[in-house]
Amino acid sequence: MTEFKHPLVAFAEPARKGATTARTLIGAALVVVLVLIFVRIARLGTAEALVGRSGDELVARSADLHSPLGVLLTLGSFLAVWPALWLVLPLVHKRKANTLFGPDGKMKWRHFRLGMSVSLLVGAVAWGPLVYNHADEILIFPNLRSWAILAAIGLPMIFVQCVAEELMFRGYMLQQFAARSMSVLGWSVIPSILFGLAHPSDAGLFSMSWYHFVFGLVMAAVTSRTANLGAAAGIHFGNNLINLLLIAPSQMVSGLALFAIPSQIDFSGSRIAYLVMMFVGAALFMGFMDLRFIRAWQAAKRARREAELAAQGPPAPGGGAGGAPETLAAE
Repeated sequence: MTEFKHPLVAFAEPARKGATTARTLIGAALVVVLVLIFVRIARLGTAEALVGRSGDELVARSADLHSPLGVLLTLGSFLAVWPALWLVLPLVHKRKANTLFGPDGKMKWRHFRLGMSVSLLVGAVAWGPLVYNHADEILIFPNLRSWAILAAIGLPMIFVQCVAEELMFRGYMLQQFAARSMSVLGWSVIPSILFGLAHPSDAGLFSMSWYHFVFGLVMAAVTSRTANLGAAAGIHFGNNLINLLLIAPSQMVSGLALFAIPSQIDFSGSRIAYLVMMFVGAALFMGFMDLRFIRAWQAAKRARREAELAAQGPPAPGGGAGGAPETLAAE
């Protein structure tokens, strides 16, 4: 009979052999170094592809997240994460990099579509009232045709960026920590802190974005109960479609946004509403999936017990009340 495993245990299984402390530290350090090297190459390549020339001046412009080129160059830099992980996983951890998606090495596209749909729906509920109440003040991209072209270019790049972050934080890091310990501190909190630090706030380089920290907790919860990156990647993709392509605060990553929220409008309520709905939804989802797991585990346990009793054959004739089989008597 097939071994019955909790989804989190199954998701972390591919990382178990290469999850020693030394391998994890070496692997993480090597990924960071390779990403920094490949980021430079990715930005130069993206600049060359988008505008036909490269160089330090264009790369420097990627820091301007209020311009379309700056956002596209930044999204293009996330291409660096993919080859870094595809090199480190076989080299350091002796496993295939595609196991970051899940034990079977494949993205579950049905999960992706469901995650994206939920994220877009929640985003519409969270941001809709703000757009409705401030319709006259919100800035619209000056040229809709230009925006449509930029959106068509940005769409696959947003996908690459979202999946790259999920591979790194909910794939690599979550699996490595979960393979060593089932503690929520390891597989959820620590990767989410690192995710928040990777998105520094205006307070400084080493400050943490609390929005991204909580968002990381949501993504970790979903991944731990689906044993696949599909749903988390879909949620992330839907979130970034809204925040990068549709509506964004003008002082943040607004270069590709159709609607830009002026600085005088307080948008914190919409962001908090989105996070609260997603966090509560993730908690309910975890409870629902755990209940399903417990019921399935109990059913499998009963089936195994019935199979064992059937294999023992009928009780000996004339057993009477005192001649019950030992297995049943022991119970």
